[in-house]
Amino acid sequence: MKIFVVENNFSNAPQNIAVPIFSMRPETSLLRNNQNFFYPEFTNDIVCGVSVFVRLSRIGRCIYKKFANRYYNEIGAGVCFTAVDMLQKLQTANKPADIARCFDFSLPVSPKTIPANEINCNNIDIKLIINNEIAQKYNTSQLLFDIDEIISYISQYVSFKIGDMVFIALPDTATKIKIGYKLQAYINNLKMLDFEVE
Repeated sequence: MKIFVVENNFSNAPQNIAVPIFSMRPETSLLRNNQNFFYPEFTNDIVCGVSVFVRLSRIGRCIYKKFANRYYNEIGAGVCFTAVDMLQKLQTANKPADIARCFDFSLPVSPKTIPANEINCNNIDIKLIINNEIAQKYNTSQLLFDIDEIISYISQYVSFKIGDMVFIALPDTATKIKIGYKLQAYINNLKMLDFEVE
């Protein structure tokens, strides 16, 4: 299974972005079934951002945008964790910074999903609640490139297989987390994720 994360994809992104920017994560980065996130020992500064994801239901490559909605059938919510101190250290040293985002269990995903044909993918409200307060709230109508454009673009370079996941990370608004925090993610007021930081 391949995991793609698209970043800088909202209306407040730099204006020189002409195509979707994506990276890939290992399957071991997934944290499933509302399991708690254990704060890793190698960092003292972790931030998070809520995201939506689609799960691919067909094999495909070089997909035209007008057919892209035929290739995914589920919508879910996720949280992307980043070790900021590690990221800055690696970037300063001009070294690959993947480990700051790709570490084990850095990508909690909702145990349940919503059928794509039951929701307007271009008008999804998603919010992250931390300790019973809204920390992040966005709508997919703010996307610079919509989900179908993203699917089409990625498929020009990497073939999709059934079960692959594409995450659309939300605006560059990261929230610092600490041990003891409780995180909940909602799509259209439906609770999708509910876990704690230990």
